[in-house]
Amino acid sequence: MLLGAIDVGTNSIHLIVVELDPRFGTSRTILKAREMVRLGGGDALARGHLSKKAVQRGVAAIAKFAAAARAAGASDIRAVATSAVRESSNREEFLAAVRATCGVVVDVLDDVEEARLIHLGVSRGYPLGDRVACIFDIGGGSTEFVVGDADRAFYLHSVRAGSLRLYDEFLRDESAGNIGYKALEKHVRATISPVAAQLADYRFDTLIGTSGTVLGLAALDVAETGVSTQRSHGYVLRLDRVRALQKTMIKLGPIERRKMPGMNPRRSDIIVAGTAIVIAVMEALGREELVVSERALREGIVVDYLERNIAIARKLGNEQTRRFDAALGLARHFGELGAHQYHVGSLALQMFDGLSELHRFEPADRDALFAAAIVHDVGRAIAISAHHKHGAYIVRNAGLAGWRPEEVELIAALVRYHRKSPPKPAHVEWANATPALRRKIEGLGGILRVADGLDRRRLSVVSALNLSVSATTIDFVLETTQDARSEIDGARFKGDLLERAFGRTLAFTTVERAGYATTFDNEPSVAEIDAASLSG
Repeated sequence: MLLGAIDVGTNSIHLIVVELDPRFGTSRTILKAREMVRLGGGDALARGHLSKKAVQRGVAAIAKFAAAARAAGASDIRAVATSAVRESSNREEFLAAVRATCGVVVDVLDDVEEARLIHLGVSRGYPLGDRVACIFDIGGGSTEFVVGDADRAFYLHSVRAGSLRLYDEFLRDESAGNIGYKALEKHVRATISPVAAQLADYRFDTLIGTSGTVLGLAALDVAETGVSTQRSHGYVLRLDRVRALQKTMIKLGPIERRKMPGMNPRRSDIIVAGTAIVIAVMEALGREELVVSERALREGIVVDYLERNIAIARKLGNEQTRRFDAALGLARHFGELGAHQYHVGSLALQMFDGLSELHRFEPADRDALFAAAIVHDVGRAIAISAHHKHGAYIVRNAGLAGWRPEEVELIAALVRYHRKSPPKPAHVEWANATPALRRKIEGLGGILRVADGLDRRRLSVVSALNLSVSATTIDFVLETTQDARSEIDGARFKGDLLERAFGRTLAFTTVERAGYATTFDNEPSVAEIDAASLSG
């Protein structure tokens, strides 16, 4: 099943199209696109009314994205709107125009639901493990705060302080200069201070930022420091660096800022306002660094949709879902169920399917492979150094409901050999295995080892893969979202069992995909919209 998710924000409208498999709880990104529409531009937020031109731009962008999602094969499209639409007096006019133009029904999120979906998007795509995170998302009209762990949110709050709203109120009149910025700083600190006081009651381990502002700051920092990276996800921003960047930016006008290496020209006007929020949050919370997340609301829409479909499958009594629930329950019990396990499972299934003509395994073996991917790290709860051995013991003795004894033995063997040395004659598991089981341990175990290596940094750098097989090689074409040399090294290091199983060497090439397929470099900034009198 393919889902198209559209996030109608105050500043930009985003699309993501994903391929979902509710049976396995996995997803794969097919297409991402964005268009800077500035629904809340001009005085729309101050008046609480969307201009005619903004409505036209928004409707056109949503219609374009709906058509792109359907062309990609999406059978369902979910669209949500946030601050600008939520606060507008003419929102029904806008929603009706979208329905009439492209048949998409846009759900207007309240601030708490928006924060909940942001938590889902971030927590399912970043390896939190047992840590608690404070997540903040700077939108055009508001900033959402969430405190939560990998499974649930404990605190959800929203404030009316966004990059576009603050720009309009304090920085649009460039003649105000430093006085306008000082007023902005004072306002932001006063707005953030009560939230920080509430957050002081929560002991969180990590501060995570997500938004165009945070991603833009990461790009600027990378360009200035010369760090080799192609992706911001997982990047660490230090407060001293953010302050230094802000000091440089406030001395320049939007046109001069565009020339800064790494600057997104469409954000050169509002980035100062957004950065003021970042600094205020870090200072108020006493944090010297934050972790950048590329995942946010739109990914949360996907996770929410997927989890609802899994729940439906459970209610219908799907036997396969019940079997996977046993594996998920085991991983969760030992605190080893997160984005990494799901991502390794997704990559393993893609490899299984891509090598089907070579291995000729059965669908039940595919299920066992996915279950092994989900539970492969449970032994870490006992000791990291030998967690493959501890994990195999746990699987054999946990009583996985719905799985036959021979399937449990296969899953345990795959866990045993997902790391360290491949099977040896002296190993009891290998010595006692039948020839048929040995073939599965080599083939499926080889797949699991490589899949685990391809998520070496646990950042989902390899978003998808395609395989081709020749007489001598298995060729991997990896769709990546940043430099994947570390992941390829991990796969090569762990590729010995797969090469042994099928008598072929592994070869890897990469192609950058799953980033934004469409960006609109000629989209106007706020200043350009004003100059062209487009605000209506």
